[in-house]
Amino acid sequence: MIRTRRSPFPAIVLACLPLADLVHASPEVATISGVVGDPTGAPLSRALVTLSGDGIAVTTALTDDRGRYRFPAIPPDHICSVTAGGAGFRSVTYEGMSTELGRNRVVNFRLKRPADREVVALVSRDPFPYEEFAAGLQSHVGVPVRTIDLDRDPDAATTVRRVRAERPDVIVGAGLYAARLIRREIRDIPSILTLVTDPRRYDLQSESIGILINQPDADRLIERVAAVLPRLSRVGLVYQADTSSLLARDLKEAAQRRALRVEFGLFHSQSDVIPTLRSLKGRIDALVVVNDDLTSTRRAQEVITSWALRNHVPLAAPTPDWVERGALFDYGASYERLGEETARVAASILRGAYLASDFGTQRMKEFQLAVNGSTAMSLGLEIPGGLPVETTY
Repeated sequence: MIRTRRSPFPAIVLACLPLADLVHASPEVATISGVVGDPTGAPLSRALVTLSGDGIAVTTALTDDRGRYRFPAIPPDHICSVTAGGAGFRSVTYEGMSTELGRNRVVNFRLKRPADREVVALVSRDPFPYEEFAAGLQSHVGVPVRTIDLDRDPDAATTVRRVRAERPDVIVGAGLYAARLIRREIRDIPSILTLVTDPRRYDLQSESIGILINQPDADRLIERVAAVLPRLSRVGLVYQADTSSLLARDLKEAAQRRALRVEFGLFHSQSDVIPTLRSLKGRIDALVVVNDDLTSTRRAQEVITSWALRNHVPLAAPTPDWVERGALFDYGASYERLGEETARVAASILRGAYLASDFGTQRMKEFQLAVNGSTAMSLGLEIPGGLPVETTY
């Protein structure tokens, strides 16, 4: 079943269509109807729409003054394509649609001018929140960004294929679900994937895909922890076992290179968090949390932070928002900062500086250091001078 993606454009144009046009079709035939609009969503009149397919005669229609078109009486059980174009606009073709007896299929178009530049962000919350990321991306890329929430789309694969047909200049995928759909459906548009716990676990790389890892390099992370806590000798490492085992291995090796002893705390589910933390009590001098599918949930963050404060254990967290809620310091960057760095990569691709395949797989270059002064005071710790502290709570 093909549905339109959720965006401001369908919300505008569907209101222009009478309800009968959207849902009614003769029980003996199939029907395709919809609206053709410009990049802002404004309906385009006299746009040419062409229907074709195996066993279907090529048929054309012009949109009316409200951008509407309709193909009635289409033979059912055929695979067809619909193309829309207009003077001064690039044509767009949606392929592989099946006609079904008695069904009206709504197919809307959003046409761009030849000089228009656009970035499409396909996002999913699995596991990381993407709102701050999207804000950072939109504010720094320098061209319009259209954000599509795949979690709310009942037919996300079809939406991704339609995005491919519209030929945006760059596609950004945030979240594992979005990344996998892009890897499967889009092979010839530059794409940047991020907000995936550990991309090494998945087959995401291709000639058109670059990956920006939001986890810092293991040595750099341990270096940050050792700089804030120079007397550290025993570090506890907590993580979701199913997704972060490779990251935990990297961190253990980096810690051992600094002669630090590592105690692992593995979670499989939310119910494991408290028992795992209790098992580390008295065995560690500080706690480091990997940013993954479980620890990124608000509930897990609250439990881990409360335990660390209650047991007077310095907590190194992935992002500054943890620090605001009580962690001693962070070792990573905010999701907004990740969006800004992704925007710089996208802008470089738009300028033709390099291809997504040239970008390959990289880690974020910029990280923040936020410190919670109240937590440091309660722990009886003094943050060493000379550290690049950006924010103090």
